[in-house]
Amino acid sequence: MKRILFALAIALIATASVEAKPKQLPDWQEGYLDIHHISTGRGSASLFIMPDGTRMVVDVGDLGDPSRWKHKEIMPAVPSTEKRPAEWVARYVEHFSKPLGKPLYVDYCLVTHFHCDHLGYDDHLAIEVEGKPYKYTGVTHFANLVSIRTLIDRAYPGYDYPSAEIMQRRGKDCFPFYKALVDEREAKGEKNEQFKVGSDMQLVLRNNPSLYPTFRIVNLCGNGLIWTGEGNGVRNLIPDDAPAGSTLGENNESCGFRLEYGDFSYYTGGDIGGKYSKKANNYWKDVQSAVAKVVGKVDVALADHHGQHDSMNANLLRALDAQVIVLPVWDLYHPQPATMKRIWEVSPECEVYAAGMAPENRYERLGEYGKRIKQDGHIVVRVYKGGKKFQIFVLNDYSLNYEILYKSKVFKAERREERGVRKL
Repeated sequence: MKRILFALAIALIATASVEAKPKQLPDWQEGYLDIHHISTGRGSASLFIMPDGTRMVVDVGDLGDPSRWKHKEIMPAVPSTEKRPAEWVARYVEHFSKPLGKPLYVDYCLVTHFHCDHLGYDDHLAIEVEGKPYKYTGVTHFANLVSIRTLIDRAYPGYDYPSAEIMQRRGKDCFPFYKALVDEREAKGEKNEQFKVGSDMQLVLRNNPSLYPTFRIVNLCGNGLIWTGEGNGVRNLIPDDAPAGSTLGENNESCGFRLEYGDFSYYTGGDIGGKYSKKANNYWKDVQSAVAKVVGKVDVALADHHGQHDSMNANLLRALDAQVIVLPVWDLYHPQPATMKRIWEVSPECEVYAAGMAPENRYERLGEYGKRIKQDGHIVVRVYKGGKKFQIFVLNDYSLNYEILYKSKVFKAERREERGVRKL
């Protein structure tokens, strides 16, 4: 309720006086790297506008009808329930792509893993379309609003890790629609790919890469594999001596990467976790600690698994040493107080931002931690030309004008580390 009143107050101020109108984010310029963490209240979505104008969307979640989540309080859908989440994401992409002066498309759409809050959900809110072999929800909806040059996920083309049967069982409420979209794209000759762990030549600049030689994205983990930290080497996260039939779980099979530009670096790991059962000694389920050994320091990190209890363990926090952490959150348990305590114990000066937030969590469950988290909304990381400086902007997620609610100081980017990925 407090966030709604705050948003209404901003709207009233804006209409009262032209001079009082909140400022909007200055347009992207050639050489800028903009990373938008989009708040819909219904799942994860990010937009990357790279220094040469290459565009990438990571995940388009849609939880469906929140009333089925009876044990959770879900924040209001933003900016409203007038459209589905994918429609709001598409509108957002279109709005912030205007400075590029190009048709509406994204070069890449990466699906980190097959859960509804990253992919879409089959319920009565999913849209049936005549002639389509799937309903519109999340990624399948977005793909019919914004052209996707290359669609990437962890398991293409076989979709059989850890097995086809397990994948079908895990993703019964979301995966069949997505697979039908992939098949439709195949029939049309459109490009689909598997996320290539260990590569820095998959998510590349598509327009003028020679102008930005310090830009690269290193694929760290996904589909049960992790980069070794040398060349393009990878290894299985599950060791050979693990009990037969052992699996990581869908969250731990998420795609994760490290992005570098100039002196700036950024990390995202989907929903990988950082805990395991000491009794079962399944230490390999602590994927965050495995990532910590190869990721290197970063300036900005997207919190794994929405700040849940298994999010951002101490090993990963120490390895990242991030100046800023962004929380992709929308329900009462995003983030957990213990997670916030851990973040600030390891990194006392780290600034934390929330792309969305359930008001009851901020003002009741989190206590003093909730007060310390910065203003929530769409969280934009703007890296200035050359990658030596960056700044955080919080945009109003209740408004279609995307007014600036908060802006940070200008940070010095200082977390670049040379890693050993060989060019393919």
